[in-house]
Amino acid sequence: MEPHNYRQAGEKLMPTDIHQYPSDLPVRPAFCTAGKAVAVRVNQYKLASFPNNDIYQYDVSIGTGAEKMGKIMFVWKSNQVQNKLKTAAGNECWLWDGNKLAWNSTLISEQRILVDLDAERGRTPRPGKESEKIYCHIRQSKVVRLSVIAAYLNRQTPFDNAILEAINFLDHAIRQGPSEKYTCIKRSFFTKGITQQPLDNVIVAMKGVYSSIRLCSLRPSIAGASTGLALNVDVANGTFWTAQDVHQAARNFLKDRNRNLDWNTFKNQLLPVKSGNTFHQSEDFKTLRKMAKLKFKVKYPGKQVDKRLLDKEHRIKGFTFDASKGPQGANAKTVTFNLKTPGNPNGRETSVFDYYKLKYGCSIQMWNLPLIITERDGMFPMELCQLVPNQQYKFKLSPEQTSAMIKFAVTRPQARIGSINHGVGMLSWNTDKYLNHYQIKVENQMTLTNARLLQNPEIAYAGAKVNPGTAGRWDLRGKKFLLANPEPLTSWGICVIQNACDEATVRNFLNIFIQTYIGHGGKVANKNPAIYFQGRNQDLADTAMSARLAAGNQSKSMPQILLYVLPGRDSFTYERLKKNMECRFALVSQMLNVQHVRKAQPQYCSNVCMKLNAKLGGTTCKVVGVPHANSPAFSRPTMVIGADVSHPTPGSLQPSMAALTMSFDQYAARYAAAVQTNGYRTEMISENNVNTMFIPLFKQWVGKVGGGNGPQHIYYFRDGVSEGQYTHVLDKEVHNMKEALLKNFGEVSRVIKWTVIVCTKRHHIRFFPKENDTQAGDRNGNPLPGTLVEKDVTHPFEYDFYLSSHSAIQGTARPVHYHVILDEAKVAPNDLHMMIYRQCYQYMRSTTPVSLYPAVYYAHLASNRARAHESAPASEGPRGGQKFEEARIDAAVRGNIAQQASRDETSQSGSQPTNPSEAKPLLPLGDPANNIDLATVTKIRTSMWYI
Repeated sequence: MEPHNYRQAGEKLMPTDIHQYPSDLPVRPAFCTAGKAVAVRVNQYKLASFPNNDIYQYDVSIGTGAEKMGKIMFVWKSNQVQNKLKTAAGNECWLWDGNKLAWNSTLISEQRILVDLDAERGRTPRPGKESEKIYCHIRQSKVVRLSVIAAYLNRQTPFDNAILEAINFLDHAIRQGPSEKYTCIKRSFFTKGITQQPLDNVIVAMKGVYSSIRLCSLRPSIAGASTGLALNVDVANGTFWTAQDVHQAARNFLKDRNRNLDWNTFKNQLLPVKSGNTFHQSEDFKTLRKMAKLKFKVKYPGKQVDKRLLDKEHRIKGFTFDASKGPQGANAKTVTFNLKTPGNPNGRETSVFDYYKLKYGCSIQMWNLPLIITERDGMFPMELCQLVPNQQYKFKLSPEQTSAMIKFAVTRPQARIGSINHGVGMLSWNTDKYLNHYQIKVENQMTLTNARLLQNPEIAYAGAKVNPGTAGRWDLRGKKFLLANPEPLTSWGICVIQNACDEATVRNFLNIFIQTYIGHGGKVANKNPAIYFQGRNQDLADTAMSARLAAGNQSKSMPQILLYVLPGRDSFTYERLKKNMECRFALVSQMLNVQHVRKAQPQYCSNVCMKLNAKLGGTTCKVVGVPHANSPAFSRPTMVIGADVSHPTPGSLQPSMAALTMSFDQYAARYAAAVQTNGYRTEMISENNVNTMFIPLFKQWVGKVGGGNGPQHIYYFRDGVSEGQYTHVLDKEVHNMKEALLKNFGEVSRVIKWTVIVCTKRHHIRFFPKENDTQAGDRNGNPLPGTLVEKDVTHPFEYDFYLSSHSAIQGTARPVHYHVILDEAKVAPNDLHMMIYRQCYQYMRSTTPVSLYPAVYYAHLASNRARAHESAPASEGPRGGQKFEEARIDAAVRGNIAQQASRDETSQSGSQPTNPSEAKPLLPLGDPANNIDLATVTKIRTSMWYI
């Protein structure tokens, strides 16, 4: 479900004679009046009507409960079950959730239906065995009262489980029809059609449709009625295996070592590799195991066979490998089995190759390839098998595939509207038998809403101002940073990793970079920094130490920053260097890609200057004050906090990482960040982390920003929490922060007013200005920066809004959803909206406004960067990310066909890791164990080390 859908009702809006239910969350105090009015379309389709009667919910139990989903699905869809239900209910419009729940408009008695699976499949039982039979038990369990939805929308009842059940029923009613016709992946539906494109000869990208029911306002901003319910419809993009013969798919899948797609090379790729006295699987054979679980059908070219045999779908379990078969491997000629016939009941040893020739008159051409192993249907030669269409490709895309996918998926607004309209056609609301039966009608036009276009701010640099207007971008040419590095750059150096480039290239880059930084106002005292090249076979930790010594010895002082030239985008190398710099030496650093170093383009140098200047204590820019240029950013002493918790790859040994950022100047432009482990897949920031992250930064804020005083107002922006966790943020995180302040600062902390806002980009709402409406849209059809929507698609009465603060470079802009869940300061909506929008122009490393409020953006960066600070030796290898994920998937697939895997395998080779009860703390920034002085430690902990 979408944000802002399901909680307690809000405060009073109804007449006083109706009982009211106060909300735990604030209601919208007023609508915004700042900026100017514009009209935009939103990809939401209102429900014109939905039933108000009762619906009966049933528990469904099939078999013993141990059956696999395929069998459960088959039993429910069987003629025996469906005919019985149709007769009992008098209609065929049963809804089923695919597992244990069903719904119908008719009350029926308890049903126990015995299903004969052999009869259902049209086959006779195997000789000597009885028919396979299974019970389907259906029992009415609840009455779903749809009238509670209207009662909630009219503020007559609180949000409770009854409303959840009613909306859940409507959601299933809307999705039942499409799920029977299309490939369903979560809330998206895909069908083979014109909206697909091959990414290569392995994967095809397809456009589908996403659909989700949501609550909305009962009072439309533009004339018309509203039932308070709507569907959010958006384009969905998915990747699927190309339907082709399995041997072709396998060859194409292994093309990294076979760019010419040569069949002999492919055969050799899969042959066993000898190691010592035995044979092992080749690396390409291991990669091939990723095709496990794919479904396929079998072709029988040499003989006419029963159509049911041709239509039957099988599933790949693995591929044949047997070390005892020697260097030629387990193929159609070397794999044998005991074939029993009526004339030879004892059987004879027969190869798979001979079996297919004897039984089907089929001569296998590529007999030297491994055979496909299935769960219960035996083995099949690859060349006789064809992948079934529309099977999701679940692996990480290669760089080439990713590039092709971006081109396919990233579409401008008009093209996206076309895809959405195509999706609406797929959903066929008017002809859907389930919607017609349950009297659900959906409007076929997007919602048109009255929005506001907020006035953009001016941007202040040192001695200059920029007014980007509605363009949403500007550049740094001829501009000096608002605040340059406070200490001239005297002790610094550059280190080249793995001889990524020569010294002449480095010196050329440094000359242009220094010239660029000085041009932006940077203070550079040492224009000839130390250059260090990593020694052959030198460990990264030793390299970092040597580079630091080289820089320090050159200037006879502690280095201020080190630059590293990296040969590629290896995240493991990046994180090791960052750990050494930040935890071991309390030193900020800047990583450079060798391709950009070679080009040394001024724009790249300017981008690096913004980061480097921020790390050294400078500030890129700020927004010009309102109503006067020198007006403060806030009317009272104010602290801004951003918080995020990032989670690792599923199955990873890594814990969750919490990050908290805090504004560290009067403009809320510079932010310090604290990071720490936060348990395993735990979203709420722990009480201990509040004490160890929040309080130390707060004390520093009092001394550096507050002039000895605390703030009167705190904005707390929280990212990444679902609607069901809003109250947890208040009851746990905010409560713990208030308690920590009370413990450390006493009663004076009670005067601080808190405004808590949850931000999210994980939604499918998009804005579409009308065609050629230059007052609301840019030349690409995207909304102009500053477009604010707080009607029609927002919560019926709680305090939330959507803000599109950036200019989309490509594709369709995605607004951010902001939901105010606490407002002790009673900030006027105009002031809140303008504050959030204006500060999106202060992002430290950009010359565009960003889409997400900077405090949260920085927290997201810091929580991801925290993984470099894990207290784990480098010898353990990657503990998360792409390389870890590939190893984990490979091992999981291997586990399907090799049950005897050793118990001592680590996450690198494949067993599912078992996390300890508590996450080990991160190495601290500036570890005191390394004899780093307190001033240096404090300096990095209050810097923008993470940017």
